[in-house]
Amino acid sequence: MSLAHADLRGTDAVRLLRTLCNHWRHKFEIRRDHDHHAHIPFASDIGADFTVAGDVLTIRIDAAPEQMAHIQQVITDHLRRFARDETLHFDWRESPR
Repeated sequence: MSLAHADLRGTDAVRLLRTLCNHWRHKFEIRRDHDHHAHIPFASDIGADFTVAGDVLTIRIDAAPEQMAHIQQVITDHLRRFARDETLHFDWRESPR
């Protein structure tokens, strides 16, 4: 398994997380502890944690190396769509275990 993360700075990180969770709640068993954290299990071997701190949404993905690029693209596409008029910049980086 590999880990990757990205930090997104936006004007309303809580709204982005809430919108993402509402969009995927019918498809995945999302664990949303509070407005500032959610875990989305995309598959039995792929999961992502989303954490809001201030105006930053941090995304941490745990997936097999061959699945990482795809799941990063899925998350990127959805968040960009939900960002409305805001431009989000994704800088995906590998994370240490």
